[in-house]
Amino acid sequence: MLTLTGATFLYAADRGIRDVSLRVAPGEVVGVVGANGAGKSTLLGLAAAALVPQAGRVTLAITDLAGRTRRLHSDQGIGYRRHVGYLTELAPVYGEMRVKSYLAFRAKLRGVGFMRVRGRVREAMRRCGLGACQKATIGTLSLGMRRRVALAEALLTLPQVLVLDDPFAGIDAALRAEFAEVIREVAARAQVLISGHDPQMLAACCTRFALIEKGRLAADDLDARMALARLTAPVAQAAGKGA
Repeated sequence: MLTLTGATFLYAADRGIRDVSLRVAPGEVVGVVGANGAGKSTLLGLAAAALVPQAGRVTLAITDLAGRTRRLHSDQGIGYRRHVGYLTELAPVYGEMRVKSYLAFRAKLRGVGFMRVRGRVREAMRRCGLGACQKATIGTLSLGMRRRVALAEALLTLPQVLVLDDPFAGIDAALRAEFAEVIREVAARAQVLISGHDPQMLAACCTRFALIEKGRLAADDLDARMALARLTAPVAQAAGKGA
């Protein structure tokens, strides 16, 4: 179980998130939606331990094979992050490296044991459809293929938590469908947080939606239709006032 309790991270008085509490259980894919600047990326950064909360806490409860539960806190650094796969909005990758070599390099940096690297890389490439371009230089690939590489990197550690910041931006419908299938497959054993601007685009993989408004959690149990209605309501109200 991934739990944010009163999580706060502010860049300024009106930028960031404040007092957000949210739970994501294994098997859930929670879509985080909101207007530009609402705080979606900040929330995901806290869940991935790329940011440490200024107040509150982010906790990951993990149950081992013996049935014992450990609770890890995001401020523990690598002890927490090794269980998280994180795809940022820009999905940065090393353009000068070849796909397979890059993934092997990143797996080793993430602490994957030497004997497991080859298998993890092979499985991540299979899931993300990278087999045909494994020897290609990343910088020569299309935007969609580079995003496949970034997603494969996020899957290398078999993460307990998968955090995806606007992964569907700038890619076509066919690739979105492939990504959604990968996300659903990962969610069978993990908890997933995914942000975006269009709930209908995320509906293929999300089990529920959380709405962020001006840095605060406005709702966390919406379906795609309800989330879209909440997002478009301010626009409709503004249009009505201007008529």
